[in-house]
Amino acid sequence: MTHVRTFLIDSLRRVTDGGDVTNDELDAAIADPAGLRGAERKAWHGLSYWADDDDISAQDPSYAPSRRQQLGDLLADLEREGGG
Repeated sequence: MTHVRTFLIDSLRRVTDGGDVTNDELDAAIADPAGLRGAERKAWHGLSYWADDDDISAQDPSYAPSRRQQLGDLLADLEREGGG
């Protein structure tokens, strides 16, 4: 498993478990997200949107649980694509 895939899986698990991820973390771990493909690219975009939407989560109590569920779906896709 690549460092990128491991980071994405760990970050998706952290967020779906109630944690958080920041754009600084994403940028530090994945210097060139344009090179990602398939489930990795979708996972990166999902995490990026999550990091960008902290203000929405703070204002709308139904937003975070819904987004966490969607990120859980991305996690399942990433694990399935990677055979894990």
